Amino acid sequence: MGAGAASAAEPSTFAFDAAANAFPITATSGEWTSPPATFTVSRREWDGNTLHVSVSNAGKTYVVDLSRHDGNPITTGTHTGQKALVVNRNLGCTDTSADFTVDRLDLNDQGVVTALDASVDHRCGDSPTNTLLVHVHYVRESN
Repeated sequence: MGAGAASAAEPSTFAFDAAANAFPITATSGEWTSPPATFTVSRREWDGNTLHVSVSNAGKTYVVDLSRHDGNPITTGTHTGQKALVVNRNLGCTDTSADFTVDRLDLNDQGVVTALDASVDHRCGDSPTNTLLVHVHYVRESN
């Protein structure tokens, strides 16, 4: 259950929109595209049930980890009231009632993530004014 680099043929994108009170990504929005952004998308090796997305661009790295409270693997579909961890500058916040939709999750025969399309609605705390919205489109580089 490893990770892959983003495809040069089809760029991967990481779009984000953080409200003024959002944390740990605050009052900013943008879209990072590969290249120059680098993507690592994987299922966590110790449990295989957490979907891990790490994106680096211009000296910044954002991490989004998605998991289900019941411990089952992430599948395509809409997941409400689940767990999303967002990390920026080694500071993180876990939203235990996050909503996310996985429109596409392709795995190869070894369980490596080869494609992902997902949207995340993350809030650090219960306020509706601290929303971080993220959309990930990822395609693994062919080997």
